[in-house]
Amino acid sequence: MADDRPIYVIDTNVVVDYVDVVPSPGGTIVTHEDPTIDLSSAHIVIPTAVIRELSSFKKEKSDRGKAARTILRRVRKISEGKVRTMREVYELEAPIELENGSQTISILPVHKNFKKALPFAPSEDDMDGQIILAALTVAFLKAGLPVDGTADPEKVLDLAQQDIVLLTNDNGLAIRARERGVMTARYGYKLPEPYTGRRDVVVPPELFMEFYNYRYIEYAFWTMLMEDEPPLVTNEFIVMSLENPDDYPLDFAPGFFGNIGRYDAQENAIVPLKYVTDFPASIKNAGQAIYAEALTNPDFAAVVCTGPAGSGKTYMATVYGYEACKAGKFIGVTAVPCENHSNLGALPGDLEEKMDPDLQPLKNALRNYLLSNDSKLRKELECLQKFGTDWRGKKPGADPNDDAPEKKSIKIKLKDRVNMIWDNWFSSVPIDNARGRDFAHELAIYDEFQDQNISQADTLIKRIGNDGKIVLTGDIHQIHAPYLDEENNGLVYAARMLYDNPLVAQVCFTEDEVVRHPLVKAIAQRQKSIGKGVLEEI
Repeated sequence: MADDRPIYVIDTNVVVDYVDVVPSPGGTIVTHEDPTIDLSSAHIVIPTAVIRELSSFKKEKSDRGKAARTILRRVRKISEGKVRTMREVYELEAPIELENGSQTISILPVHKNFKKALPFAPSEDDMDGQIILAALTVAFLKAGLPVDGTADPEKVLDLAQQDIVLLTNDNGLAIRARERGVMTARYGYKLPEPYTGRRDVVVPPELFMEFYNYRYIEYAFWTMLMEDEPPLVTNEFIVMSLENPDDYPLDFAPGFFGNIGRYDAQENAIVPLKYVTDFPASIKNAGQAIYAEALTNPDFAAVVCTGPAGSGKTYMATVYGYEACKAGKFIGVTAVPCENHSNLGALPGDLEEKMDPDLQPLKNALRNYLLSNDSKLRKELECLQKFGTDWRGKKPGADPNDDAPEKKSIKIKLKDRVNMIWDNWFSSVPIDNARGRDFAHELAIYDEFQDQNISQADTLIKRIGNDGKIVLTGDIHQIHAPYLDEENNGLVYAARMLYDNPLVAQVCFTEDEVVRHPLVKAIAQRQKSIGKGVLEEI
């Protein structure tokens, strides 16, 4: 095996999530923007175990199935017409030169006796184990050891890796591989510090007063006084504060959010929030003010909202959609719950009933909104709390056999109202059915978007139609889908793809802006402290 190129053994999840790792025949190698590993001049080794896994995926009607079909088609076209002996294939002596001239690729089968020389023996059904065997095969070949099971056991135990890396984003496989002496690395994008869409910054008094008095800051004035700050990003929101509380103007009221601006790249200036007062529900903090501005601003075609549970991400999007439909801005709201369910068809009931559990966060938002804004329901609830009448309008202890007509409880009344609103303005589609849709003249809410993979996310953010708007919500710290983590999920991908775009606003809530319940806020703050290593004991 004579090849001075760096050698990378590729795991299944890498080729599924990054299809262009295997270039299209006749095309040049695609280098992802700021990749973690540069493969442009590498020797890529794909184990036959990966080909087996891809073959099992190819019939799936999913993004994974589509990726599998693409990779298999490319590998076949690359390898067809290349005459090689079986020995050359098993010993990596004839890698295929790609047309770009700087990269080679090999498909590597593992000798059936190879594991006889090893202290472990994974089964044929253990795909991770088979991929580890392939990586060790490459290491043996690089070290000049036989791969037919006759290698000296002492040399095997002392084998050191020689610039051979298994690329995998599977933590379990990475741990098992390293225990067998295989070097591993992730593949994907080098992620910068997460872009939050907002900047909380202490400013000089003269800058604060410029914005407070004139509702406008020329970008040149900002850069002159804030020379140490990184450049502002299109539609980035700036929450300005003063170091000395005594410097605030006497009539400054934080609840009016006069200290929050947005960088308008077209005007090259920081402008005030213009649409926040149009939001139908009360605003409780700076994060909600920014989110309300993003939702109600007609210039934004997409809004990406991240943050901890209980901050109002789903609630505000749902309330905005309901009131915007009533005002004629959209013909309806389409909810696309992004929870990953592979067995949706096996659940009982029709499609709406199957999806109902995932739609409850939106229906719950409508219920809470009605309870806060419907004066009749609010009065009835206050009466119940104050005077203790039961659900039939009777005092506790009244004769239960009284023939007075029964009244619906507030809970049932709310449920009826929510169902009526839902049937009138809202609809829902499973995430697989959203592909190919065009949400023209609609508001589409993608809830729990962190549970989408990169391919799914790429498809969904392109569903927006004319006069439509999409809202992506989620929390990258609450991922429920397998094979995804805080670096390779759809929410992070969407935020990156929509970065610095004049049609897009990005919003991030902090742990201090949780409004669901004081206990939820306390938990979120504790989790943040633990994550930063502040707490040594709980």
